[in-house]
Formats: sequence, structure tokens, C-alpha cells
Amino acid sequence: MIGLPVAAQAAGMPQFDVKSFPSQVFWLVVCFAVLYVLMAKLVLPRIGRTIESRESKIQSDLDAAQKANDAARAAAAGQDKALAEARGQAAGLTRAASEAAAAQTSAKLHEVADRLGADIVAAERRIGEQRSQTLAGLGSMSTEIASAVLGKLVGSADLAQVARAVDEAAKAGKP
Repeated sequence: MIGLPVAAQAAGMPQFDVKSFPSQVFWLVVCFAVLYVLMAKLVLPRIGRTIESRESKIQSDLDAAQKANDAARAAAAGQDKALAEARGQAAGLTRAASEAAAAQTSAKLHEVADRLGADIVAAERRIGEQRSQTLAGLGSMSTEIASAVLGKLVGSADLAQVARAVDEAAKAGKP
């Protein structure tokens, strides 16, 4: 220890000198009181207000998040309900449209079947008329042909007699 008197060097550290304890204790109490008052009146209330404001902010955020979550769940439930109703309505409309289409198709099929039946009856009637006309014409034609052939073979033929013979031959050939 350079620069200190020998007496100070021999005494050791001044803080441990018993003669200076009362002044050290006084200043310790004064500094502690000043720091305690500063901490109690200025610093700790600010820290407390900051903590309280943070807690209230966090709590309000949590409450807002819970309300938003509840609102989202309610909206999802409403959407699910609306979707289920829409699906039910769609199924009903599809079923009704399918039944209407089936009824319409059935009505058209009956209409076509009735029209085809009427066309078939008319065609059968026309065929019958044409057959009758053809058979009637065939009898007179056969009589003319037979009289012409008989006239060439024999020379002359009685038209009434040839007509009777053709009619008898036609009746004999019918089942």
C-alpha cells in the first residue's frame, strides 16, 4: 500500500473500524429509507399498474377469444343445420322431379302405345280391305284368263260357266 501512512496501513479496512460504526449505520438507515420510499412510492406502483394492465389486457383478450370461439361454433352449427336442410330440400326436389319425370314418361309411353295400337288396327283394316279387293279382283281376273285360255283351246267358252268353275275351284282350294 503505497501512499498511505503506516498507521492507516496497520489499522486495516476502515469499514471494520468500530469507531465508524455509528455513522455507517446512520447512513445505511438513511439510504435504506430513501430507497424504500422511492421503491414503495414510485417504482412498485408503476410495476403493479403495468402488471394489472397486462393481466386485464390478457383477460380481455381471452374473453374476446372465447366469445369469438363461441360465435364461430354457433355459426358452424347454423351452417351445418342450413346445409342439412338444403340437402333435405334437394333430396325432396330430386325425388319429386324423378317421380314427375317417371309419370310423364309413363304417360308418353301410354300415349305412344295407344297411338301405335290405333295405327295397327287401322293398318290391319286397310290390309283386310286390300286383301278383299285383291281377292275380288283375282276372281274376275281368273275368270277372264280361264275364258281366254279355254277360248283359244276349244274355240268358244260360256263366260258364266267359266265363272262358276273358277269359283268352285277357289272354294275347293281354301282351307
